[in-house]
Amino acid sequence: MLLALYEKSTLRNDTKELLKVAKEQNIFVIAVNTLKLKAEEYPDSLVDVYIERENFGRDFGSYQAGMKYIYENKIDTSCERLLIINDSVFFSLKNLSAFIYELFNSKTEVLGATENSQHSHHLGSFCISVNGDIVRNERFKNYWYGYKLSNVRPLVIKRGEFALSKLLKSLASSEQNFKSIFNISFMEDKLKNDANFFNHFFYYRREGERAWYNQSITSLFKNDEVLRSYYSRFVQNENFKKYEFKLNFLEKNKALLPSSNLSYDLEEKELKNVDYLEVIKFFEVENIEKNPDLHILKQRLIYLYLDEFTLGSQIHINCLALHHVGLPIIKLDLIFRCVCNLNDIIKLRDQLDESQRDDFMTLMTSRLCGDRFLVGLDRLAYQHGIL
Repeated sequence: MLLALYEKSTLRNDTKELLKVAKEQNIFVIAVNTLKLKAEEYPDSLVDVYIERENFGRDFGSYQAGMKYIYENKIDTSCERLLIINDSVFFSLKNLSAFIYELFNSKTEVLGATENSQHSHHLGSFCISVNGDIVRNERFKNYWYGYKLSNVRPLVIKRGEFALSKLLKSLASSEQNFKSIFNISFMEDKLKNDANFFNHFFYYRREGERAWYNQSITSLFKNDEVLRSYYSRFVQNENFKKYEFKLNFLEKNKALLPSSNLSYDLEEKELKNVDYLEVIKFFEVENIEKNPDLHILKQRLIYLYLDEFTLGSQIHINCLALHHVGLPIIKLDLIFRCVCNLNDIIKLRDQLDESQRDDFMTLMTSRLCGDRFLVGLDRLAYQHGIL
């Protein structure tokens, strides 16, 4: 495991949990830190090689330093699997051990955690696992020795994340050997076969609207003709039930009103408003799994959910859903990139092991939405992707 760190004085608690899992699975760990730990905080029992370097080049600068160490000390000759990972994510205890085990024991030549479709399709460079043959490939080695360091974020993304993914894709023997664990196929299977997950997916959709805009569940029902048709019929039936209930009540109490006051218009009308609570009730009342008439509705909803799933950085857009179904890493810039609002973060916090919740909230709220809170040159730099 090559772990790029940006941690001062002492390691974060969640980082220590990652390293504990690595040690339990007998993984050789090289950690490269761009800040300094106190001498007494050196993780000797958790890390096999600990390197501190100048804070220049961002995570790819640390990756490069670690890869050079691997090659110069001949570690590549006996390397069966290499995981490149950094601490730009929070390491959740939930499913962490199984996740690391899969990354190190997969037969897939290049395996990422998630993908990103923004600008060009690539694997998220915060977590990529490759087999030993790729580690020893001359082109892979040359990439690291030829990588030009920069602190400018767009250049790091271009030379680092994009270029590395392109190289790894060319080195993989087939398309099937270049993929992520939590990809669109995984999510489709989960939505199709996990009824509880599907019926409550509205809860796992983030509300943040400034980056990679997600429609609210009410907007989906209002704007899609298939969903709107099903929902309209549901509301109509619910209203008719209320009418029948009122009629029966009045008949039993022998206090019938004039028929004009109890008339119910069965003619279907276009819905101008879609009520959130009514949509939630719709999922509770309509048994989509057992009602064959609703299979088109389910198919349509899954399509819309998957369409949103692929909008850009999947680990950002689908943070709530992915953590719920087993991805134990959460990007720390969810608020800073204006992808999530505080309600999203609170819902994420509540999914975590109780022992991690305070640390998580402290890290998440240390940098608020840059588009709202940064000013002056910092705001301009943020808006142009430099920060």
